[in-house]
Amino acid sequence: MNLLTYLIVKESFWDQFKEEIRDVLDMFKDFFLMIKEVTYDVLANAIGGDVVNLLLIAIGTVALIMILLSVINR
Repeated sequence: MNLLTYLIVKESFWDQFKEEIRDVLDMFKDFFLMIKEVTYDVLANAIGGDVVNLLLIAIGTVALIMILLSVINR
């Protein structure tokens, strides 16, 4: 009976691993939400959400072009 109770209550290594991964993902989520609150939300309140989105798209496009140019020129 003790063995059955032990096997039912015992947390496996895989369960512990999944919990640790979930904690790490929650920490990353909190970190990126904090960055968003400090940067994007402040800019969106100052100059408007549509303008900030257009600026982010433009910056991303320029960065992608620069990366692709460096790859092509090699």
